[in-house]
Amino acid sequence: MKTLKDFAIYLKDHRLKDYAVYYLNVIKGMDIPILKLVIAKGLVKDFSDEHAIKMTMDSQAKFLTSLVDGTALANSKISLKMWEEDKMPGIGRNDIMPADLVLIYAAQKKAIFHLLPDYTTNSRESIAIVQELEDFYTETQNDASQLLFKIQKETEMLVKQLNDDLNRSLHELEQANKELESFSYSVSHDLRAPLRAIRGYTKILQEDYTATLEEDAQKLMNSVASNAERMSHLIDDLLAFSRMGKKELNIGRVNMTEVAKSSLEMIKMSQSNPVKTQITINELLPTTADIALMGNVLTNLISNAIKYSSKNENAKVEIGSERKNGENVYWVKDNGVGFDMKYYDKLFGVFQRLHSVAEFDGTGVGLALVKRIVTRHGGRVWAEAEPGKGATFYIALQATN
Repeated sequence: MKTLKDFAIYLKDHRLKDYAVYYLNVIKGMDIPILKLVIAKGLVKDFSDEHAIKMTMDSQAKFLTSLVDGTALANSKISLKMWEEDKMPGIGRNDIMPADLVLIYAAQKKAIFHLLPDYTTNSRESIAIVQELEDFYTETQNDASQLLFKIQKETEMLVKQLNDDLNRSLHELEQANKELESFSYSVSHDLRAPLRAIRGYTKILQEDYTATLEEDAQKLMNSVASNAERMSHLIDDLLAFSRMGKKELNIGRVNMTEVAKSSLEMIKMSQSNPVKTQITINELLPTTADIALMGNVLTNLISNAIKYSSKNENAKVEIGSERKNGENVYWVKDNGVGFDMKYYDKLFGVFQRLHSVAEFDGTGVGLALVKRIVTRHGGRVWAEAEPGKGATFYIALQATN
């Protein structure tokens, strides 16, 4: 009486190509996620029918051989072990789904059973072969199902652990924010009070006792006054930076050209000396953003450009924009002192300065504030520069109709 082993020998020696072609056609007609993933990951380089048939013949010849020599079940367990240990070539352990195994087994059985009538017309032999093959697939699927359940449980435990870690991190972040709020309160009240006293008493000395003070004493008094003023600006900038993360965005349509012009007028009004820089504001692309915060961004960038190009006799600043890769890219370009790009990582940090206070005044918070505002709008900010040849600062916001 013919057995599954005899049938496997017949398929391997006489009908391998017919079997492989039919199996391949069945597979093509199925929506099997793992096969799509194999293609997407580039694990199959040649998509020609000839190559696909050859690959299928090779793989199915090995499978039929294992049915003949009795190693099919052991080979299946080895494959499952590789799956469990995440050693499948190019495929992750969580990439394989239950549907993948069921569909692949179904395609394989359909191809084998399709050729069974060509091998034997004896119903008893056919039933015995079918039963023997079903027993093999049943045990294989049971092993696969148990492994899948184990992997799912491990994945669930990992997800739970990650969620617990995330919740713990969120709690720590919430605590840090509360501490930052407390610090901001301390800055705005505890530090401002003594600073006001220093500035007030220094002003009294300057107004009432200058004539009686020696020149060195006057210089020291003026130094105290200027540093107290700088400290006041530093506190203001620090508070603005710390509050930016909590400020609710008032999103609307923004005419960036008008915002740039308004920012420039504010800068000119705040300057004690006339701005001699040649400033060109091109027509800017409109955007969707918080208009007040965009004003803050452009004010910082334009004032920096004016400041760092002020020592150039032919100082020039240009503001422009362009649409690129689905983004509105705005830039502020100057021909000032520039900076060395090797220090770029310090550029947008709080209190990070690439030039000394003696060269150019400032608190070192402006660019950090620019980055935080742009990031909150889902945008990007970067810069390009060269020492002595100026700098260009860019911000990119998602383009909207």
